[in-house]
Amino acid sequence: MALVSRILQANLPATLLRIAALAVALLVPASPAHAEVVTLVCLPQSGNSFTLRIDYDRRTVDLLEPDGRSYFAPAAATITEGSVTWDRRFEREEVLKGYWGHYRFAGSLNRLSGEGRFTFWRNTEGREEQIVNSNSGLCRRATQKF
Repeated sequence: MALVSRILQANLPATLLRIAALAVALLVPASPAHAEVVTLVCLPQSGNSFTLRIDYDRRTVDLLEPDGRSYFAPAAATITEGSVTWDRRFEREEVLKGYWGHYRFAGSLNRLSGEGRFTFWRNTEGREEQIVNSNSGLCRRATQKF
């Protein structure tokens, strides 16, 4: 009987520690890591700056107007450690011309160098894609100075 008592006493602290650790793990809420939304201002060597908003959680990219609104609906993005790329085709009404056009918004961001680029094409009434706007430049967070 003394031998069984000593074995229980030796194993009891280890068992209690395991139970306590399991209880703590179950009680502490798991906090999912939130990916951030990053707004980047890109400054080309010539021309106007452009602003990209990348939502890493939703895996989307927006091209922003100066007032912060999105030019288009967000484009689905492929995000890797070294780059963010997107290529979205969509239809949209040509307000001034009164007909629907086919559009494409594509681009990339090199996450290592900060070099960003985008191109916006239009294809209306059976014409070939025409570049409406294209720009590239070094991108920094909107809160950083160049």
